[in-house]
This record gives sequence, C-alpha cells and structure tokens, in this order.
Amino acid sequence: MDPFEFADSLRYIDDIRLKTFEVNPNKVNNYEAGLALNSLRISKEITPDIHASLHAVCSSLNLELYKVRAYVTSSPEIQAGCMSFNKDHCVLTVTSEIINLLSLDEIKFVLGHELGHFLLGHNIEEAQIENSLEANIKKRAQEISVDRIGLLACKDIDIATRAIVKTLSGLGDKYLNFDIQSFLRQLDSDLARNEDAGKYSSHPSFILRAKALLRFSLSDPYQKSINRTQGSSLSGINILIQNDLNKYIDRDLRQDIKTASGLVLFWGYAFAFVKGGSFSKKNQSILENKFGIEMKQKLVNMIQGKSSDSAMMEVKSGLMNSISDYINIAPNIAKRELNLMLIEVERNTGESGFFTEILTSIGS
Repeated sequence: MDPFEFADSLRYIDDIRLKTFEVNPNKVNNYEAGLALNSLRISKEITPDIHASLHAVCSSLNLELYKVRAYVTSSPEIQAGCMSFNKDHCVLTVTSEIINLLSLDEIKFVLGHELGHFLLGHNIEEAQIENSLEANIKKRAQEISVDRIGLLACKDIDIATRAIVKTLSGLGDKYLNFDIQSFLRQLDSDLARNEDAGKYSSHPSFILRAKALLRFSLSDPYQKSINRTQGSSLSGINILIQNDLNKYIDRDLRQDIKTASGLVLFWGYAFAFVKGGSFSKKNQSILENKFGIEMKQKLVNMIQGKSSDSAMMEVKSGLMNSISDYINIAPNIAKRELNLMLIEVERNTGESGFFTEILTSIGS
C-alpha cells in the first residue's frame, strides 16, 4: 500500500485531515542549507548504525529512503523534528542527546514518529486553526497519530514505550527499571486529573501517549501488520483514547466548543423568529425547550419594548458575534458546520433565505 494512504488509515479520530498546500521550494532549500552547514548528515559512510536504523524504518513504512534527508544536530536537548513541504521529500533532524540516550531500536520509534508527520502531511496542512482552542486538540491528536507510525517502525510496544519513558525522564538504561504498569499508574494521581497547563500544550502528556499507544497495539491494523492476527476495532480504540484525553485534558476545551456552537444555534433561531415577525408564545416555547428558560428570558428582556427593526438588529448582532466567537474557537469545525447549522434552523422554523446575507458576509 502507498505509505501515505496507509498512514492516513491509522490517523487518530481528532487528527482531522485538513487541506494541504505546497511551500515555495526556496524555503525548503534554505532550511536544509542551514542544516548542511551546521549538522551531520546521516549516511552509511559516517553514521552506519543510525543509517541502518533509518533504512529499516523506511522499509517498514514502505517509504523510499531517498525521500528522507536526515541530520544529527549537536544539542543537549532531547529533540527530534521533521520538516516537509510536499510529498516529494522531508528533512528529519535528531539531536545528539537523543541519539546517545536511546538504543538503536528505540531510535527507530523516534524516526518513525517524525516520519509520521511527513506521511500525514502535518507540515503542509492549512494553518487556519492556529491559536484556537481547536488547535490544541488537533495538535495533540497529531502526536497520537504519529506515535502509531513510530510503533510500526520499531514493531515492539515495549521498545516504543521505553523510548517514551527515556525521552520523558532523560534517564538512560543505567537508572531505569522498566515497568509500564507502574509508569501508567501515575495517571491515578489526583494531581494528574487537574493539570490545567496541559490543555494548552501542543503535545499530550507522555503518560497519556504511552497509554494511547498501548491501546493501539491491540488494534486490528497493528495486529494484522505485525502479528498477522486479528485485533480490536480501531474505531473503538479511538473512542477509548478520546475518553482518556477528555478525562485529563480536553474535556473543558470540548465543552467550550460545544457552548460556542450552541450559542450560534440559539441566536440563529432567535433571528429567524424575530426577522420573520413571529416571536410568538409558541416560538418562545420552542426556544425554552431547546435552550432553557434563562436563555429564552434573556432574549425576551433584550428586545422587550423595542421596535421590530431595533429588535432585529440586536438579535442579528448577537448572531454575528456568536458566529465570530465560534470561528475563533474552532475555525475548522465551524467551516464544516455553520452552513449545516443554519440550514437546520431554516428547516425547523419554516423560514427560508434568512441567512444568505450572513453566510455571504462570513465567507461560508
């Protein structure tokens, strides 16, 4: 199977695929030129063992080796990265510290993880969700996806988890007694359940990553690929992982997105009723049943005693503000859902054509 298609089939549920673009080739050349001058290119002549690991990883992922140009940079930091601007090739970097810390088999996991970003097109996706709540969920989801590629590259859950533990702790084999269950029990801490900073991190915690990867190792695609046996449904495993992430990190962010979406619907119904001149007791009851008495009363208080034109402008302003907030919080979701949401309002209220101007103004 094509390596890009295979990687896409393993994509984690919240790593929603976005449109891709190609970057100016000069940017690629300038980036690699800096590495060529200041780093060591991985090759069979100079770094034969690392090169052999890279070759094995590419073979496992059915990826042509010539598409990967890999460098070791001198740094005390435990870091690795992969920059790609199209499907033709990528530039992979690992620091000297991570090379010295990990075994060659563990390095395969790191190399596969970084190549996962290339195979899934993460570097060339539209940047429309940057600096939004949705972006935090998406970026963490990307890491869950590429860990799966790393596991397929090293072909052993224990090796992959050791790589994660070592890069988390900075400790080598001398000081580690590897015990995955003890490592995962750190999630039982009450402190772990109240870790607010993680909500705004581009990476999930290492422990959640390890648990997600352990779940994936039981999946049908992994078991078929490695052991030629059947495993559990990947869709079911994705839900379990999503529940884990919601429990420790994502729940509040998802609720904020849900609230923003709900406000668009509320103001959409209100706008349809008010503009249609039919803010009757019956329609007030519809609002109350859908959104609660407090929201309904808020609208009543807002427009009470105002002329129809003034009331309509107030409600339209509420709708536009709610749409703007929704787009800021979750631009990619909003892009997919806004049209459908407002069409639903028109269908349920029997009022048609009310949102054409609004959808046009927001470019939907």
